Amino acid sequence: MESHQAAPFSRGLLAGIGLVITLTLTVGRAHDPITTRVTWVGDISRIVQNRCVRCHNPDGPAPMSLTTYEESRRWAKAIKEETMTRRMPKWHAARGYGDFRNDPSLSPFEIALIAAWADGGAPRGTAADERATPPPIVQSRTERDLRNVRTDTLPCGAQPLPRGTLVAVQPDAAPEASVGMSVRLPGGRQIIVGWIREFEPEFAVTYWLRSPVDLPAGSMLVTEPPDGCTITVFLTAAR
Repeated sequence: MESHQAAPFSRGLLAGIGLVITLTLTVGRAHDPITTRVTWVGDISRIVQNRCVRCHNPDGPAPMSLTTYEESRRWAKAIKEETMTRRMPKWHAARGYGDFRNDPSLSPFEIALIAAWADGGAPRGTAADERATPPPIVQSRTERDLRNVRTDTLPCGAQPLPRGTLVAVQPDAAPEASVGMSVRLPGGRQIIVGWIREFEPEFAVTYWLRSPVDLPAGSMLVTEPPDGCTITVFLTAAR
C-alpha cells in the first residue's frame, strides 16, 4: 500500500519541480542581463527600418512584423541568426553578377551590431540615444526613380531592346527558378545585368541598376534559360 501511495506523490513532486524550472528559465529569458552599449533606438532601429520593414510589416509578405522595438525584441536571436547567415534581408540577386542601387544586403559592421545587440540583452536604449540617431532613409521606388521611365515586358530568350537607357529589370519566373540576364550590344559586347536565383513570386523585386546601360539600336536582351519567364525592362530616353 505504501509503495502505491508514494508513486503518485513522487510524480507530483517531479512535476512541480519541472514547472518551477520551466518558469525560472522563462523569466530568465524574459529578463536577459544587458551587457552591450548597442541599443535599438541608437543603432538597430535604423538598420531594421532601412533593410527589413519593406517585408516585415503588418501588411507585408513576411511572417512577422518588425516595425517596433516590442515586435523586434522577441525575435532578436532569430534576427541575429538570419543576418549572420545572410538569409536576411531577402535578396535573390547573386553577388558578382550585376550591381543594384536597392540592394538591402547588410555590411559586416551592421551584422556585427545586430549580433552584439542580440547577445547583449537587446536593450531599447534611452531618449538621448534616440535624439542622437538620424531618421531612417527607407529605400523604395521613389518618384525620382520613375520619372520619365517607360516599361516593356519581354519574353525570355534573345529579344530586341528599344533604343534608350536600361535603368531597371523585374523578372517573373516559376518559383525556385533562376534567371540570368545580359545585354548584347550591336558590336557583340555582352554586359551582365544580373543573375536572380531561387525566384519567389511573393517577393518579386524591381532591380535598379547602379550603372544604367545605354542601348543603341540593335541591342538585345539575352536570358538564360531562354524560356519559361518574362523580364520587364525599365527604360529612359537615350542619354
